Amino acid sequence: MPQPSLSVFSGFVARACLRLALGGITVFIACGVQAQVTKKPAASAAPNNPSVNTCSIAEFRTLALTTHGPQERGELLTQWLKVNSGTCSLSQILLLSSNRPQWMGTADSAKLAGLFDQIIESKLKHDPQALRYMYGSEGAASAGGNKKGGDESSGGAAATAAPMVAAPVTASAPPVAVAGAAAVPVVSATTPAAAAANINISLGAGAAQVEDLSRKLPLDSEAKPAFPAERGKQMKNYFGKLRAEMIRNYFMENSSPGNCPEGLSFSKTAGCESKVPVAWKFGEALPANAKTFPIPEPLLAKLSFYPGYQFVRVGTDILALEKDSGKVADAVLNFGKSS
Repeated sequence: MPQPSLSVFSGFVARACLRLALGGITVFIACGVQAQVTKKPAASAAPNNPSVNTCSIAEFRTLALTTHGPQERGELLTQWLKVNSGTCSLSQILLLSSNRPQWMGTADSAKLAGLFDQIIESKLKHDPQALRYMYGSEGAASAGGNKKGGDESSGGAAATAAPMVAAPVTASAPPVAVAGAAAVPVVSATTPAAAAANINISLGAGAAQVEDLSRKLPLDSEAKPAFPAERGKQMKNYFGKLRAEMIRNYFMENSSPGNCPEGLSFSKTAGCESKVPVAWKFGEALPANAKTFPIPEPLLAKLSFYPGYQFVRVGTDILALEKDSGKVADAVLNFGKSS
């Protein structure tokens, strides 16, 4: 039998190698397509970006209540406001600000209050009327009274009158039909009659503004508290009932088992109490051995509205001292729980 030539054998090997190469390319391409199909859903998935700023009241409250150190708590929440306030709505910022003293405790400060004011002001920059309410003396009560009165004049009066007559209606005063009588003519809002009617029914426009007693001394007609005879005679009725209630509310909100003001201990029967009472007296300077403590800044801002006095805590008593003489002028006993 004749033997195959070397050239024929070489051609056979070349064709086999070509088929293998083409098969390898096909397999490679198929694997690549399969890999792309497999990876495509993962590429289209939305990335989870934890750094996106959000405004969460729950997060702010949790940070405030779980951070023990007042300084650290103040710095942490100040940074939180700077980062997240841009995504907060005005109502969220107002809610945070109104709960600030309760949640932040002694970490609350005038600086933080100023930061809240800046945020609120930036959100009201396109509403000059609201800014006047925020910083002006007119207040929302007087300006809002006109609107409220106007609403009630159109809604409340219509509710008690007879049904409306089908007639052209103006924006200011729709015609009203009285049973058994002709329809009342439409009166323009600019006429004296309409103006007088608006003034008469307005609940806020004609009323005198309520006096802010929180920035004034108690009236002479207010009954003075009764103090134990060993304390002597009260020199000045400075605190009165209003500020005594402020003191009581502040320490009730910021005191708890294991969280008493400095120098006090907690008992189940009396709450935060002093183990070393101080025998101070009205009209006299504090005894030399009396241990005094400062008033927390949020509470001090509410008390020090009148010059000539300084305020200290002695045990559970809040004292107003004359700046010149150091004499005890007024006091609130036992954090306002008793007087």
